[in-house]
Amino acid sequence: MTELHNQIRFEDDEEQEMTIAFLLVPDFSMMCFSSLIEPLRALNRLVGHEYFKWIFLSETGAPVQASNGASLNVHFPMDQLTQCDSICVCTGIDVSYHASDAIIGWLRQEARKGRIMGAISTGTYFLAKAGLLEGTPCTLHWENQDSFRELFPTLEVTNRLYEVSDRHFSCAGGTAAFDLALLWIAKKFGNNAKTAVADQFLHGTGRSPEEPQRNDWVERYSIHNLKLLDVIRLMEDNLEEPMSRQELADTANVSVRQLERLFGKHLQSSPSLFYLQLRLERASYFLRQTAMPISEVAVACGFISFSHFSRSYRKQFGRSPSEERTPEHERVEGKSL
Repeated sequence: MTELHNQIRFEDDEEQEMTIAFLLVPDFSMMCFSSLIEPLRALNRLVGHEYFKWIFLSETGAPVQASNGASLNVHFPMDQLTQCDSICVCTGIDVSYHASDAIIGWLRQEARKGRIMGAISTGTYFLAKAGLLEGTPCTLHWENQDSFRELFPTLEVTNRLYEVSDRHFSCAGGTAAFDLALLWIAKKFGNNAKTAVADQFLHGTGRSPEEPQRNDWVERYSIHNLKLLDVIRLMEDNLEEPMSRQELADTANVSVRQLERLFGKHLQSSPSLFYLQLRLERASYFLRQTAMPISEVAVACGFISFSHFSRSYRKQFGRSPSEERTPEHERVEGKSL
């Protein structure tokens, strides 16, 4: 029996145990998956008992390739799952292409059995499509939030690192999955156990869910001019209906000429070009992560003219909006949908 085992609290051993079924979807994020499962493995090793157990599933039972090219074997197909406490959907890029009717139907079926249903990163899309998130807050990676809100306008989507309720959990992905795992460990075994696991990975003792997903503009661009920061935030908040240069300047209480100088000095760009790039980046997320018609993507990103949108997109990314719809691995192999 380990020293940690003597330090942490235990009730009934069987009550403390938790089995998680990980549904691995092609192109899943290895970073998210590892960040969640590795702290649980470490806890088991430190206390000398498998309190956390896991099962790996795929839709068909075949190995699943992650977005980094690594392939992971699974225990069996999803429809052969018998016993578990929780199901966690692990996804990554091209999420809309992998949300098959079979998976969505299976998730609904498992939810009816009373399982705790969860997701990391873009896996929240699967739970939402299955209709399992009505009435409960959820989160996902910042890159996908705008398109997710367009697709599921009735859901309560937060910017938090993770959301946990009695029957659901969702996580923004990346290292936020590590923070979620530490939360589980602390709830079951206390702060001593959480700290011991964090120390194993040379990691802090976990971020609160309220901490931001992204570095702010000060960190990303080393900008400290408050007026310029205000204008950039305005742009981000008004991508569907872009504000004019005059409106932006008036809100920041500067002249249009001063606004141009601020962007030139700090960002080596003009307000119009910077605004256009923000809108095109949003369009790129929509095209890669949703099945929204391209015409609707254009409108959602502030383009009245489809031809203007198409030209601007090709100039920015070197491919047309329709070419962006082809998954990366198929573009590389020269295939088309």
